[in-house]
Amino acid sequence: MKHLNRKKTVLLLAMVVLILAGAVGGTLAYIVTSSGPVQNTFTPAHVTCAVEESDFVDGTSTIKNNVTIRNTGNTSAYIRAAVVANWCDASSKILAPQPVTLERPILGDGWSRNTTDGYYYYNSPVSAGDSTGKLITGNGYKPDRPAGVPADAHLEMTIVCQAVQAEGLGSGVTDAQSAFRYVAANKPGTSN
Repeated sequence: MKHLNRKKTVLLLAMVVLILAGAVGGTLAYIVTSSGPVQNTFTPAHVTCAVEESDFVDGTSTIKNNVTIRNTGNTSAYIRAAVVANWCDASSKILAPQPVTLERPILGDGWSRNTTDGYYYYNSPVSAGDSTGKLITGNGYKPDRPAGVPADAHLEMTIVCQAVQAEGLGSGVTDAQSAFRYVAANKPGTSN
């Protein structure tokens, strides 16, 4: 009798092992044959910006007014701008660089000036496709002609803008100035 029970137990265990092997094998076969390739749809961030000048106060390009910066990328970004002014002759040869310091009311709301690096920082992140508030507002900006600059010289003003991605820079990044400091110190996106 003992011998018969032992045979039944071994036979029962062998059947359980066969059933489990069939179930695992069948499941793996189903997964392999019914699953297609997995596609990674990762899209890298594209961070760019552009200067927009909507109008000039005197109808010419000598007085900058209503200047904004548009985030032309596909992710929110912090933006900064530099204002470069030069008195030039008719051939655009620089005769005298003109230091530019925008203060209120000419400097628009939402902007602040860093006296150390000379950049103007927009204090809030700008969503993709949106623009900053006005950098230059009020009656616009037109510096006085410095002594020694000929009467036929003209002023050329250029707004240079830069943007950095606003997300994923770390917990210490809370505004545009800290974002640009972080990027300068850590150089994200480059290999060390």
